[in-house]
Amino acid sequence: MSSTIAFAKMSAVAAYKIAVKEGDAGLEKMAARKDVKAEVAYFNENIQKVTSVEELFKNKRLVKYVMDAVGLGKETDKMGLIKKVLTEKADDPNALMNKLVDQRFKTAASMLKLGENGLGQIQRDSTKEDLAELYVKNKYDAGLSSQNSAVPLAMYFKENAGTARNMYDILGDQRMRHVVTTALGLPLELANQSVEAQAAAIEKRMKLSDLKDDKFVDKLAQRFLMASDDGSSSTGSNSYVLNLFA
Repeated sequence: MSSTIAFAKMSAVAAYKIAVKEGDAGLEKMAARKDVKAEVAYFNENIQKVTSVEELFKNKRLVKYVMDAVGLGKETDKMGLIKKVLTEKADDPNALMNKLVDQRFKTAASMLKLGENGLGQIQRDSTKEDLAELYVKNKYDAGLSSQNSAVPLAMYFKENAGTARNMYDILGDQRMRHVVTTALGLPLELANQSVEAQAAAIEKRMKLSDLKDDKFVDKLAQRFLMASDDGSSSTGSNSYVLNLFA
């Protein structure tokens, strides 16, 4: 029996515990894969040959690599939106990225700075290294998701929960929002209420300081996974994206 089949038959909690235990070793295995190394090498070599942002977006292989790295790989059917957002300036209050609930777009734009610096940022060695690290991480998460889509969401929450400065940071991050609201038993209809009401609903059930406690975060992640196994949560790859616009 292959390890993939065995993993597929595990509960979400069991798969999560294995992923946590595996830690960096899993990422190292992914980075060593021939196909992954080939994509990283192709990007690093060919991005230097690109002379304009427009030319970059015409190279489907380069764009796919960047999208996979910044966590937008499953949004390529929205390429018009992606191109518009990534070529705007993050500090422009009228920029579309500042009107989107999904913060992945703004995070990607802020990292690449195509609107501010053209190709200046993305062609830097430091940015190429960051993209390679993110590419490997997201490919690893995609592997987990193909077996149990709840596991990478729980892993993401475990890794990022402590960075939340307020409840609005949680609500603005669609993956953390999905994990928290599911684990706390809050209904999807909560998204129809005001942001203030949503934050208040979460605050009634946990304190922001709880997210600084690794044990609490781990328990909340596992509660989310148990809800997934019970069928009380829809954890498909895009199910946590409730609304695109604020």
